[in-house]
Amino acid sequence: MFKVSRKSEYALIAVQHLCRQPRNTLISVAELAIAQNMPPDILAKVLQGLKKIGILTATKGSGGGYRLAKHPADIRFLDVVRPFEEQIAVVACQSDAPTACDRTDNCTLREPMAVLNNFVIKQFDSLTMEAFIAPQNHGRSQNLSDSGVAANLTAMGRRAPTA
Repeated sequence: MFKVSRKSEYALIAVQHLCRQPRNTLISVAELAIAQNMPPDILAKVLQGLKKIGILTATKGSGGGYRLAKHPADIRFLDVVRPFEEQIAVVACQSDAPTACDRTDNCTLREPMAVLNNFVIKQFDSLTMEAFIAPQNHGRSQNLSDSGVAANLTAMGRRAPTA
């Protein structure tokens, strides 16, 4: 079952924090760790991972730090969490692990769960970091209610969270 790991959570919080800053603002690991109450050693590794995949850029030296490499609308939720997750699957039988489920041979839910898994992954892939920032982002904000997720959740009989 997909559950966001602690590193993914820190990655989302860090990117969200940077999205809320004025464009090109540099923030050090120490500043971000204090502002978001995160352990600096783990946060440093997470930020390095985000830099490696091109979500952040880094400036070394005094006054250095991290900044967004892309606009929030161009950073997808899955781009942020994928480097820190072993599997992104709703249920075990949809993961890539060969021994994820011992009921694979006689499970009647495997195909319906594959449909659900594909739906959830597609929804995650459609979310950008704009959905995770406050509406005061210069009029370009997208929240969870207007991202298309709300309509799809409603179609499934669920309510979308409100910002």
